[in-house]
Amino acid sequence: MPFSRLKEKLVSKMDHLRAAWRALPWPRPGFKVLLLILIPTVAVLTFFSQARCAVVAGDEVVAVAADRGKAEEAVNDYLAEIEHKAGLPLSLDKEIKYRPTWRFKVDDGEDIKRLLAQKLDVHYGATGICVDGKLVATVRDNAAGDRVLKELLHMYDNDGKWEVAFKQKVQLKPVSVEGAGFMDVQEAVECIRFGGVGVRSYEVKNGDTLWDIAAAAKLPVDELLRSNPDMNPDALQVGQVINISRTKPLIDVITTYEETRQEEILYQVQEKVDDSLFLGERRVVRRGEPGQREVVYEVTAENGVETNKEELKESIITEPVHQVVAKGSRKLLAFRGGSGRLAYPTVGGIISPFGMRWGRPHLGVDIAANHGSPVVAAEAGTVLRAGYQGGYGLRLDINHGGGVVTRYAHLSSTAVKVGQKVERGQFIGRAGSTGNTTGPHLHFEVMVNGAHKNPVLFI
Repeated sequence: MPFSRLKEKLVSKMDHLRAAWRALPWPRPGFKVLLLILIPTVAVLTFFSQARCAVVAGDEVVAVAADRGKAEEAVNDYLAEIEHKAGLPLSLDKEIKYRPTWRFKVDDGEDIKRLLAQKLDVHYGATGICVDGKLVATVRDNAAGDRVLKELLHMYDNDGKWEVAFKQKVQLKPVSVEGAGFMDVQEAVECIRFGGVGVRSYEVKNGDTLWDIAAAAKLPVDELLRSNPDMNPDALQVGQVINISRTKPLIDVITTYEETRQEEILYQVQEKVDDSLFLGERRVVRRGEPGQREVVYEVTAENGVETNKEELKESIITEPVHQVVAKGSRKLLAFRGGSGRLAYPTVGGIISPFGMRWGRPHLGVDIAANHGSPVVAAEAGTVLRAGYQGGYGLRLDINHGGGVVTRYAHLSSTAVKVGQKVERGQFIGRAGSTGNTTGPHLHFEVMVNGAHKNPVLFI
């Protein structure tokens, strides 16, 4: 109603009251006092009878209804609609109040709902999944929370056959979320399974590359680079520490179960002394065979990875057959006393061992030596042969007695003659590359009663 019409109406009522006042018989002082009180009261009531109702959120006027009834109806309808749509109990961030106002523009019910949606933040009651007191996921209600936890456990319970439990303290607690800020069951399960990141470190060693480290950690190189933004992959330094990150569950599931396993029993190796073998020689007398046993374990696993096992009982299926090895005790040159070892015939390391080489037996060892390097007798004896022989080139054979002969081949020159007696360590010639060789070296053989032995056993 326009203010001018309201003013006219108030003036008219006041005129009627004054006329009634004059018509009263006088003097009536008590009644006059009553009228003095009644007239302002009627004016105030008339004023408020024409006021509108403001919908107030906090301290802000959101909308204006024609009266309080229409205001409350619009507000209640709006709250009921959004609560029904979400399917969750709601709460508001601001208190809604109603108060009279002289604002003449009136909002209808739909306008009031629209204005409320713009001004109010609605919070819904939901269920939080908490791990050791920390919120890790939010779902619709306790029923959804229970389904999430049951699904996490079911992944590791072998269809209910194994005992499963959470490693951490897991609780469902009521929480408030803004809008529809909660997950469905499957989203919550995936978040909990892959939402955590575990960090460990690796110290770079000599020869490491980033690709080697990534392969050992079973991580993509890109993931290592993201975890180490300041790292230059082409300039790794020995001792540099690299962070290695990988996803890990927010909740760990511990599984306990019994499992029967068949295992191999390793055989033992038993040695016995054989006087017919030289020191350092070994011969397998009986080959070993592993046994078999059946073991029942109580196994503990974390997130499906075995972390511990405890043996509960075992039964032997087959006993192992222990291997027997004979080892030699005979000295190569026992008649001379001492250790029976031969002197090393030249400087340099062994570059080709005794045994099969290129599909045929290599009857000695090749020792690295430069052209002209001195060669000495491995033991005292008599020169048996000296001269060229086929692939050996220039060679020397020395007889040490007791059936022991040493041979020195590919020599460039010799310093002794056939029949000459030599002492241990005496200079007998120089290394070279005569015969079939690819370069200068010394070919050295040891023969016992005509059989070639591995020289490494005696030098």
